[in-house]
Amino acid sequence: MAVSADQAVAAGSKLADDFNGDGYRDLAVGMPGKTISGKKGAGAVLVTFGSARGLTGKHVYITQDSSGIPGTAGYQDFFGSSLASGDLDGDGYADLLVGGEGDTTAGTSLNGSVTVLWGGSSPLRSGLALPSGPSYPSRTFGADIAVGDFTGNSAPDIAVSGGTSLRLYSGTFTRTKAPAGHEVTGPDSTSSGHLAAGDFTGDGKDELAVVQQKTALVYGQDPGTTGPDSFAAQARLTGGGNRVVAGDLNGDGRDDLAIALSNSRLYPNGLADPSHGAGYVTVRYGDPDITGGLAPTGHVYHQNTGGIPGSNEKEDEFGAAMSIGDINGDHRAELAIGIPYETLGRAERGGDVLVLRGGARGLTTTGAARYSQDIPGVPGSAENNDVFGSQVRLADYNRDGKADLAVSAPYEDRGNGALWQLRGSGSGLSTSSASVFGPREYGVSSGSGIGETLLG
Repeated sequence: MAVSADQAVAAGSKLADDFNGDGYRDLAVGMPGKTISGKKGAGAVLVTFGSARGLTGKHVYITQDSSGIPGTAGYQDFFGSSLASGDLDGDGYADLLVGGEGDTTAGTSLNGSVTVLWGGSSPLRSGLALPSGPSYPSRTFGADIAVGDFTGNSAPDIAVSGGTSLRLYSGTFTRTKAPAGHEVTGPDSTSSGHLAAGDFTGDGKDELAVVQQKTALVYGQDPGTTGPDSFAAQARLTGGGNRVVAGDLNGDGRDDLAIALSNSRLYPNGLADPSHGAGYVTVRYGDPDITGGLAPTGHVYHQNTGGIPGSNEKEDEFGAAMSIGDINGDHRAELAIGIPYETLGRAERGGDVLVLRGGARGLTTTGAARYSQDIPGVPGSAENNDVFGSQVRLADYNRDGKADLAVSAPYEDRGNGALWQLRGSGSGLSTSSASVFGPREYGVSSGSGIGETLLG
């Protein structure tokens, strides 16, 4: 079973993103470019807590200079460049994993790091650095992180990607010790990429999708085996991308996979681009009869797809962010797609978010809707270079059984950044009670770039 934000993992609150154990989901917000103690790009993370009203201004703020946190804030560490969560030590509280892909460790530049911050009634006040294995310049360990039950031990495992490597952590986690980790060998010269965990076959054990520029690899446990040594590539999918997310879009109990190529000029995958540079998303559905669990071909969506509002324009960055969650409570998840470079009126790169509904046959463009700061009820207004939609996250923050949308614009107000919340309802996202959180609500300085990354 995939250990995602929408699934239970342990006793207690049983939520993989409830860091304080109050039964409400929380959201980690990364500011990896933030200056700390004069060090540019040292990075910071804040966690904003859920409640009966959804996300609130109540929060915890963490840097590598915070008491109890391993390491020291350094120039271009980019602490918060990746975020993931799960109850690693089985105490009923979710724990937060924070990547710092630029961290200089063991005297090695850009080696990278991953820090586990422990949940609890007073959460995220102490941590543990994951053993990173071999150190070498520009390794960027922690570029991406995924949590799932990959080895079938009914406990969360961690996959960490670097510039050229993939490392798997499986076994017992305590607050003072983590498994040493195992280097996963890929069929190509590199096993790294963008990561997503999902149970694509429906066997109760997760696969790991590793999306590279020109291909996507699906890793899983070899049948009849246990332990990380037998975790290996099982399938190769044609066509890579630069974003990936997993979740059950058709309600059949198996996770599906969405891969985005948001800019074919920057990330050419060798295939014809149906969006002509605007960005597109390919969705493959879970299948128990296919090795690796995903069909070799997929369904493609872009802004010229019938039923999707808008039209393709070069470098809209369609798919720069994605998230999957059940907005209307029908047990079939929706797909939210960030389009941060979309021009809205005179606002170049104002940005917006597209939501496609899930159904028994998978995604449908019927009822497709777009949301921006120019939509009535959404606070603010679209301005040049806000890049609204840079990050999106669907999760049920008010515990009403329907996923809410958190969406960020890290360059809002000349780089202050902000986070919006739109609540889910039986008819889709509602703008009637939308809220926004910025530097004042979170008590951070201007220019913090709130929402450059979100827990995903």
